[in-house]
Amino acid sequence: MLDRVKPTKEEAKEDWNFIGKLVEKLDRITPRDIHVEVAGSIAKGTSRKGDRDFDVFLLFSKNYTVMELMKDGLKYAKQAVKGHKYEIAYAEHPYLRAWIEGNEVDIVPSYRISDISEKLTSVDRSPLHTRYINSVLDEKQKDEVRLLKQFLRGAGIYGAEGKIQGFSGYLCELLIVAHGDFTNLLDAASKWKGVSVFDLEKKRPDGELKNKFPGAAMIVIDPVDENRNAAAAVSKTSLSVFIHSARGFLTSPSVRYFFPPEQKVNKKWVEKQLAQRDSYIVGIEIEKPRIVEDILWPQLYKFADRIVHRAEDHNFSAFDTDIAEKNGRILVLFEFEIYQLPEMRKVIGPPLWFRKDVEDFIKKHKVIEPIWFGHDRILSLAKRRFKRIDELLKDIKAKPKAYGVPPDIHKKMPKSRILGLPEIKKRYPEFLYNYLQKRNL
Repeated sequence: MLDRVKPTKEEAKEDWNFIGKLVEKLDRITPRDIHVEVAGSIAKGTSRKGDRDFDVFLLFSKNYTVMELMKDGLKYAKQAVKGHKYEIAYAEHPYLRAWIEGNEVDIVPSYRISDISEKLTSVDRSPLHTRYINSVLDEKQKDEVRLLKQFLRGAGIYGAEGKIQGFSGYLCELLIVAHGDFTNLLDAASKWKGVSVFDLEKKRPDGELKNKFPGAAMIVIDPVDENRNAAAAVSKTSLSVFIHSARGFLTSPSVRYFFPPEQKVNKKWVEKQLAQRDSYIVGIEIEKPRIVEDILWPQLYKFADRIVHRAEDHNFSAFDTDIAEKNGRILVLFEFEIYQLPEMRKVIGPPLWFRKDVEDFIKKHKVIEPIWFGHDRILSLAKRRFKRIDELLKDIKAKPKAYGVPPDIHKKMPKSRILGLPEIKKRYPEFLYNYLQKRNL
């Protein structure tokens, strides 16, 4: 398996030759008090075969202000990649992402520090990560990191970006530090329950760390920065996928956990599934906003959740939701257990002993004698505002602000489209197939 994951000596040499040329170019462009340093997986020796992403840091002295660091850093980066495609991306502050000879390169301005106490921006710690990992992992363990990364990639949960909400490369390295090797990690993960806590420096008890990072799916204290949870991006869903995959692999090891086979859309199977489900599948399609991915995807997930909650407020029970991206468009898919509800709905009033509230309820709902009671509560009938789910979706499209639609999605709602199942099958066949594969009857 390792030969499919680990770059050959020739490939590693080619990678270093490529990034070395860029470093030399940046060295010539930048002043002497700016140090150019390679970071990330290639510098730590944990990169996977075919992983053509590179991180280069421009380490400024503290003689520069943050504004000067950002301005000058981007200026030098643009000069170095002149003639190649690039974009300005954002973390705590802007950096440059370029595509050179088929490689993706991030050039990141930051401060040169030797200890986290000197940190002025969040990205300052990244070179410290490189030094730490190189100090604690031997070559065999670095190969174990590669196996873990590919395993997580096969499960669809490798990457800390907002779209995936999974395991970063640095987190993979820390997990191997904590467990020694890939197999030991899977064995431990198969038994995880609740919030697992890993403090490699063992400075604080688990209970204290759980209080410090409430709501975290798992807690892995960054050895470089004890106030940071290196697993903060991992969602509970991604953690569940990892635990389940670990159990499955230990029970029946297979290469498919690392390299899942590609599946072609089986249209007959899709039609059979849809006929059996008897649910209502609908989607809202918008033009993809031109914003950073890590800002966009959290908004998309929030948007989907907001729609589900609003629908359930009106008694439309949602089975599930999912999101697709294709050709500059975003589809937020919803599957509802029911499409249409009766005209009437039951309204439950206050307990009878709250006399003023009961009188107000009677006036508001125009209740007349004989009065209808359910145990100790007064009841009434009312007409539904929305009998069909598409009526609600159209109202959300027309009044996104009133429904709390996130700002960048809100801007795209006037030109959004509500797609029924026939259009989804035609425009997003692979996405629908994958959606049904995970939720098949």
